[in-house]
Amino acid sequence: MELITYSNITSTQDTARQIALEGHLLPFAVIAEKQSAGRGRRGKSWNSPQGGLWLTLALAVQSPETVRQSAMVAAHAVASVVVTETGVRTLVKWPNDLLVKRRKVCGILAETLVQSETTTLLLGIGLNVNNVITPDQLSHMTSLREELGRSVDVRHLCQNILDMVELDINLLILHGFDTFSPWMDANLALRDELVTVEFNDQRESGRVSGLSKTGALLLKNPDGSLTEVDAGSVYDW
Repeated sequence: MELITYSNITSTQDTARQIALEGHLLPFAVIAEKQSAGRGRRGKSWNSPQGGLWLTLALAVQSPETVRQSAMVAAHAVASVVVTETGVRTLVKWPNDLLVKRRKVCGILAETLVQSETTTLLLGIGLNVNNVITPDQLSHMTSLREELGRSVDVRHLCQNILDMVELDINLLILHGFDTFSPWMDANLALRDELVTVEFNDQRESGRVSGLSKTGALLLKNPDGSLTEVDAGSVYDW
């Protein structure tokens, strides 16, 4: 995989999209030391100072279902590498965040680019590694350095994460989401907590019960029934 590195760009996601549009050979990864306009889901800004890991992996996929599930599969990859390399355990906040003790340490953004017969998955990963978390952010954000009390080798972490993400996406393509279901079930954040999910200005509330076989969020209603939510963002948690 070719690694395309920058010291400072607006967004690895936007840069990777442009490079893919120009017909660059897949797969490749765009990595930046800093982003001036990093973004997450639904256009939210993502603070990306020096010291963090900011990257986008671009690779060809065939199934739209693969794209929908890829953020959670990437969360598995990042969490697995982080716990192996640092001992810090993270939990998956559906559908695309990793939490440490209820504080966000990683966000993942999955987008697609469709050109003729090729669908390119653009998988953005923002991981707080050595970047400073300001006092006003500490209530809802953390970093690996904050948790460990020491710095982490960002380059080593980056290479291992890229390797694991590519491996996991290939497993998803070949064997489906069932491969990751046991791990997801054991590492799902906010289980049994009352949350609200918003998608296209519609809201669903309930207690987090688990995930479906396809990766949808299962919310338990007061009467005990389950509501399956295919897409959205969890807030009020």
